[in-house]
Amino acid sequence: MKISLIAAIAYSINVAYCASMGDEQLAWDDALDWQRNSAIAGVEMHLANPDATPEQSHEEWLKDKEANGWVYGEVKDLANKTHPNILPYAELTPEQRAKDHLLKTVVHLLKDLPDPDDYLGLSGQLVKLQKQILDSQKSTAVLTKKQIVGVGVRYIHKTRERFKDHLYGTGLTFERGETVVLPEDTALKFLAHTEFERVDAGSENTALVEDAVAKTLEQKQKEERQQEDKIFDEIEAIKGMRTKDSVKEYIKARYGDDIQENLKLADLQAIAIEKVHSFGVV
Repeated sequence: MKISLIAAIAYSINVAYCASMGDEQLAWDDALDWQRNSAIAGVEMHLANPDATPEQSHEEWLKDKEANGWVYGEVKDLANKTHPNILPYAELTPEQRAKDHLLKTVVHLLKDLPDPDDYLGLSGQLVKLQKQILDSQKSTAVLTKKQIVGVGVRYIHKTRERFKDHLYGTGLTFERGETVVLPEDTALKFLAHTEFERVDAGSENTALVEDAVAKTLEQKQKEERQQEDKIFDEIEAIKGMRTKDSVKEYIKARYGDDIQENLKLADLQAIAIEKVHSFGVV
């Protein structure tokens, strides 16, 4: 995740923590440049020094404050640059020490997460790649009667007369004692079960598979491509939404989640896209 975004999140958590103690702070969007720069410097310090302690974090904060003309004062005064926390770490209150623990934890939790914009782009690339794979499968895996030569499979169940395949999507019916020639990858699936045995494809009484297998497999691939197309189109539609309210309404109408948090548009779009990936197009 970008340093500026980590800093904004860490700063906002600190604002909320300060508010819980009655200390009002400016929100990130309203913060002064030096406040934002200070937050960014804190993030950069922890990224450059993963093992840095909260005490070292406070020391870096002190250096930054002193370099910018701040001194100790019982009351924080932006105009006169006085601050009650310009003290050695050991003299800080437990509540103030907690801020340094929070900063370190937040930085290391977020540093390896993708940015919302990156997630949106990656999601679109993933769907395109899936479509390319399916298109490639279509061009190479469409079977004809001439192509169905390979492995003979015989149904040898001791009591059942026939077997109808619903497991692997071929739609085939096997009669006991009858041998069917299948493409190797399909045959190996059946041969993993003890009620089937491998037979030389040139043996007598071999039943050559007709185009039914090819048509069944092609239909499954077609349905998968259609589903991927729907997902791709849905994601493109979400990325085209220009207001936060429209994305919130979409999530609530389609997936029943009422999002109240004041998130950025890109964050809301990422949530919506994740739901499409998880639950499909609703």
